[in-house]
Amino acid sequence: MQSSGSGIAKATVYPPTRADSPPSRHNFDFSKSALSTHNGKYIELDDFTSKTNQVRNDRGHVTSSRNGRRSIYIPNTLWTRSFATAVVLETLATVGIESWVFVSMLNQLDKIEKGSATLRIRSFLGLYIFALLYELALSYDALRRKNTFQLIGLCICNFGLFTYGILQMKEIKETVTEVVADTTRSDKIWGMYQIELILVPVFLGLGTAIMIFVTWKLRAEFSWSIYKDISADLRMNRRYTVYQVYIALLKFDWFFIFGTQLQILLSIQDFKNEEFLINAAMVPVAIIALSLSALFCRREKTKSLFVMMILMVGILTSIIRTMFKMYLSGDNSGLSSFKTSLTLFAAIATFLILSTLVNSVWCMLNFHKGLKDYVKQLRSRKPASSPSGPWNPEVNSRFVLN
Repeated sequence: MQSSGSGIAKATVYPPTRADSPPSRHNFDFSKSALSTHNGKYIELDDFTSKTNQVRNDRGHVTSSRNGRRSIYIPNTLWTRSFATAVVLETLATVGIESWVFVSMLNQLDKIEKGSATLRIRSFLGLYIFALLYELALSYDALRRKNTFQLIGLCICNFGLFTYGILQMKEIKETVTEVVADTTRSDKIWGMYQIELILVPVFLGLGTAIMIFVTWKLRAEFSWSIYKDISADLRMNRRYTVYQVYIALLKFDWFFIFGTQLQILLSIQDFKNEEFLINAAMVPVAIIALSLSALFCRREKTKSLFVMMILMVGILTSIIRTMFKMYLSGDNSGLSSFKTSLTLFAAIATFLILSTLVNSVWCMLNFHKGLKDYVKQLRSRKPASSPSGPWNPEVNSRFVLN
């Protein structure tokens, strides 16, 4: 190795020695075992892949060196493991408590009253358990996709569950007092679950703090991973950021739309009611619209995505119409019994749908500018820096040191 006058060693990269392989840029992972010197002039870069059947790529996916098929994602860095551990422990603790309260409390109240009061408790606790499990699934998906914005959304969602946990105590206590006429007995029933229900927001508050800190650490890690795929193209990076935000919004949209419609259906419970039929139809419409929106955005289908936006406007109109009826038209139906939680879910769903519509327009403005190919490569786990094909690890490249 010879040093130049500035004291900096110069290295020249030669393309692969095989004549039938076109030159391409590669991302190398240098290790002592992979380097071998020849007469002190150049260094051979040997096969960097593992000799075993199972290898792990830079995104943490276990893949096969034989057929290239990816298997289940396993967090493989300090901060991804920390985030996954925090969410799993929080989910186990909170779902365990909520499930025990759900079964035990309803067994006692069903002996007294089987009307709308116990139905409210079923909806509160059941929806809460579903939210915690759905958040766990979204956490895994965010880590697998390296979506920083989805992680930020999960932190906000976890804080919302923390707030809902506090409101839940008030709602359950009022419901128990309403069902059990005897004050002494109602206080006794409430006392059996008070500590456990207090622990739920405590665990969620602690989990939220940990998730925020780890998300801040993961932001840099994921940004570097995306940078390696998209390189230094700032405009393409911005377009991919808009796409990531859009996909994250769609995933949160589904839960809050489903939660809103479920509470409306439980409050009406009349299969012949016009309101029941309209809101029941909104559930499959939401599933179709949100699923196809992600597909059409990824494939850059402008007209099809615009149709999905119209369907989302219809869902939003249905939610606003129901809220208007509950607050301004003097509705005396069962909607009033779900007023607090329904208002919370409807407000969040409205905000998310409006944000999604705005982001849809932004995504359409980025269509046909090269992002489609990058998204396809990222989803197939191929590096964007070598679009002509995957690098053949059997071909050696050389660094000649001048």
